[in-house]
Amino acid sequence: MSRGPAMLPDTPPGFFVSLLPLAGFLLWFVVGLPWGPHNEAFDWIVRLDTLSLFRAAFAQLPSVITPRPLGVALAWLTYRLGGHDTAATQFLNAGFALLAWWWLARAVPARRLFALVALVVGGIGFAGYIWVFHVHGIFYGPLLLFVAWLVRRDREAIRAGTLATVAAVAALTALAHPFALPLAVAFAAGAMLEHRPLRSAAGWRAAGLLVAVVAVLYVVLVPAAKRGLSGDPLLGWRVSFATTEVNRVVSLGAIALAGLAAHGLATGPRRVLAVAGAVAAGAALLAIHGPVLPLWLALCALVCVRHGRWTLLALLAASALIPLANPTGSPTYAVFVLFVAAAVTAQDRDLEAGLRFLREPVAAVVLAGSVGLGLVLRAGVNVPVASRAARPLLAERERSLQMPEIARRLLRSPERASPLRFARGSGNPVDVDATDRRYRPPTEDRHLATWLDHLRGGPATGETLFVAFGDDPRAAGGQVVLSVHGRYAGDATVFRRPSFASADTIAHPFRPEPGR
Repeated sequence: MSRGPAMLPDTPPGFFVSLLPLAGFLLWFVVGLPWGPHNEAFDWIVRLDTLSLFRAAFAQLPSVITPRPLGVALAWLTYRLGGHDTAATQFLNAGFALLAWWWLARAVPARRLFALVALVVGGIGFAGYIWVFHVHGIFYGPLLLFVAWLVRRDREAIRAGTLATVAAVAALTALAHPFALPLAVAFAAGAMLEHRPLRSAAGWRAAGLLVAVVAVLYVVLVPAAKRGLSGDPLLGWRVSFATTEVNRVVSLGAIALAGLAAHGLATGPRRVLAVAGAVAAGAALLAIHGPVLPLWLALCALVCVRHGRWTLLALLAASALIPLANPTGSPTYAVFVLFVAAAVTAQDRDLEAGLRFLREPVAAVVLAGSVGLGLVLRAGVNVPVASRAARPLLAERERSLQMPEIARRLLRSPERASPLRFARGSGNPVDVDATDRRYRPPTEDRHLATWLDHLRGGPATGETLFVAFGDDPRAAGGQVVLSVHGRYAGDATVFRRPSFASADTIAHPFRPEPGR
């Protein structure tokens, strides 16, 4: 990874090879897009329907801690242009994600190695990209593009003017998500350490300007009550990676990534020992049910240190801390550090040399096969192994579409005015087992109530009805009002006189029960 002999020449990547990193993402986007409303999107729809562009951009939307006028404006525009439907926003989210990976693929030196790393991250480690299917995921696409831009800047000569440009781009991106601010500071700190010419009067002035811009925007955009850490940051950090490793296959992929990173830590016989040690450490983590991805990140950090790539190291460290800032345990917050780690891993000339078979025709076949497999899985054709892997995404998509169908049928029924409540609660991954989604509703009661009141044109009255998903046994014994069939997610049922005492959540594997 050093900028000397260990670096590859900057040869322009072939068209299909540069698209190959998108193959894994394309597969799951073809399978899943678009979803119906999900989580706070039910509440957002009401705001996007009723508010003007300006009022929506500066409104306090549910679950949005800071003002993000650029992101909300993009959501408002795509929602309206898409016929008051969330699909257009989801496709824009997918476009942002694909563009970021392709843009980075055009800049990394080992483009074939990067394609394979991205195939692993996007093919089996896709859980973090669930934000693409949510209208409120509009904030993360611009942020991912910003990270790609910063990594690309590291490939170029960094001067005082570069830091001034980073400050300006960070300020713009912060209007979509304020996480851009600490990432900009990290880039500047790493660049000052790595590039001696920056440690001049002009460089220090540019760095001071960047810090001043970030400080002002932080004070303006982040409310004082939200500037400290909340919840259990370490638990949130761990769960973010645990929910990215949704099964053993992803953990095995993480072990492979750790081995690839370790390959760049040494030469000769020591290289074999480094790779073997990384694989053994990954296997040990897997045996104790710990997330393996942090091992890959740690090895990427060591590679950066070994080759003096302090700018990349600073970006890697700053993006690794993102799950601490909002410790819900969402896999979305792990997306950015895995993105940077993929770029760090794709710097190994020896590994790249062994992938010369990965030429344009092979890349084109893989891309076509990925899209074709996605279409086949979406059509419901049974494909060994692949259909089983696709079922959770298909089930979640189906559940998001069942809720609008329930609303349409309920509002045409005699129970139109009845309030509706979920038989089970949902929650953040740190509070519930997010991997067990058999009966999990697509949103929370409060978002559902806001949305239904908007659709019916007034508040609910009368007897409360309950809705259960996934053939939930809690619906047994109740009087069924209506039912919506599900092929992948099971039936969704609206019923009265529930046979359970109260709504609760599924136990969480990382949080001990009270009293233990």
